[in-house]
Amino acid sequence: MKKMKFFKALILTLLITISTSVTSVANAQNNIGQIQGIIAESAIVMDMDTGEVIASKNADKQRPVASTIKLLTSLIFAENTSKSEDISFTEDSLKTTQTALNNFKKINVGDKISSNDLMKAVMIFSANDAAYLMADSVAGNTKDFVKMMNDKAKSLGLENTHVVNPCGLEKDALNPQSTEVNLSSAYDIAIIASEAYKNEWIRDIISEKYKKTSVNLSGSPVLIETRNKILGQDGNIGGKTGNEIQAGRCFVGFFERDGRKLVTVALKSEYGADDTNVFNDTKKIADYGYDAKKQVFKKAGEKVGTVDLEYKTFGFFGPKKSIEAPIVASNDIMYYKNDINDKNAQVEYDNKDKSAWKLANKKVDLTFSLPNYKSKIPGKIDLSVFDLIKDNIGVYATTIVGTILSLGVIAYSIKFINRNKRYKRRNKNIYKRR
Repeated sequence: MKKMKFFKALILTLLITISTSVTSVANAQNNIGQIQGIIAESAIVMDMDTGEVIASKNADKQRPVASTIKLLTSLIFAENTSKSEDISFTEDSLKTTQTALNNFKKINVGDKISSNDLMKAVMIFSANDAAYLMADSVAGNTKDFVKMMNDKAKSLGLENTHVVNPCGLEKDALNPQSTEVNLSSAYDIAIIASEAYKNEWIRDIISEKYKKTSVNLSGSPVLIETRNKILGQDGNIGGKTGNEIQAGRCFVGFFERDGRKLVTVALKSEYGADDTNVFNDTKKIADYGYDAKKQVFKKAGEKVGTVDLEYKTFGFFGPKKSIEAPIVASNDIMYYKNDINDKNAQVEYDNKDKSAWKLANKKVDLTFSLPNYKSKIPGKIDLSVFDLIKDNIGVYATTIVGTILSLGVIAYSIKFINRNKRYKRRNKNIYKRR
C-alpha cells in the first residue's frame, strides 16, 4: 500500500514537472522579441547600422514623449545652423522657466549665446528655453518650426509622431490654455534618434567628452552636467532624457559594444526614489539587444509569395495569358522575431521581367523588407515549362488535332486534284487516239 502511494506521488511529481517545463518552453517561445522585466510601458532596441528592430514592447503605441522630442528639435537646428553662429534670445524663448537657462541668471531679450552652447544646453541640460530659441532662430517663430518638425517626421515615414512644441513640456508657456502634448512612439523616437546620431555635431555633444561642461551666458560661464546617469557605462555612448507627468520617465540611449551600435528607447518608466529606474530599464533593453539571436522567418524552399506572370501560348505567338506563380526562398531567411517585424515582414519580387517562359524555374533576386530595413535574398520562381504546357493542354490538343485534320484535308485535296488531273489526261489521250 505504501509502495502504491509512493509510485502515485512520483508519477504525479513527474507529470507536474513535465507540464511546467513544456509551459515554460512555450512561454519562452511566445515571448521571443518581447522585452521582459522592465518598468517602461513602451520600449524598443534597434540596430543603428542596419535599421533592424531587434526587440520591442508596445513600440507602436502612441504616447507622450517629454524631452526626447528634443532630438528632433536639435536635428533640425543642426541641419540649418553652423556651429559658429551667435544667436539672440527672443521674447518667446524667455517665457519658459521650467528647466531653463534663465533660471541660472537674468537673461534679456537680445542677449547672445553661441549656437554650440545652445546645442549643449538642449542636449545635455535639456533646457526648454534653449529649445524654443532653436525654433525661433531657424524658423522665426515656434509655429513654423513645429511644422518643420512634423514635416521631418513625415519624411522619415513616421506615422505616430505629432509635435506641438519643440521642447516636450506638457504645459506650453506660449500656449498655456492648450491641452495638446507631443506624441510619438518608441519606434518613431528610435528612428528620430538614429537620424540625430548620424549628425556629427549632435553625436559629439552627447558624448562623454561633454559629461561636465559650461555654456557662456552674457560673458559668464554656467556649469551644466549631463542628465544621462549611465554615460560611459556598459557601452553607453550618449543619450537623451525626458520626464513629464503624462510621459513618465523616458530615456533614449546609444550604445556601442564590439563595434556594433544599438539605440534603445524606454517610455513611461518611473522616476523612483533615486532616478535609476529608467536607466536600469535601459541596461536591460540594451543587454537584450546584444544577446538576441535571429530566428528563421522562412525556410529554404518555402513559399514566400506569388507573382503574376504573362506569356503567349506558343512562345512568341498565340493568345496572351497570365499565371500566378509561387516564389520560394533559396536560402533560410533570418530575422529578429518581434511584434513589429512579424506585422511588417515582406518578401517581394520587384523585377520588371514578368515572362513566364523565361522565368520558369529560374533563380531571381528577391527583396526582404522590414520597417527601416531591406536586403536582397536569392529565390526561385517555382514554375516549370511542364506547368505551362499542362495549363494549356486543351489548347495544344485542339491545335494538334486541328493541324492533323487540316493536313488530312490538304492531303486529300492534293490527292483528289492529282487524281482529277490524271483522269483528264487519260480522257484526253483516248480522244486523240480516236
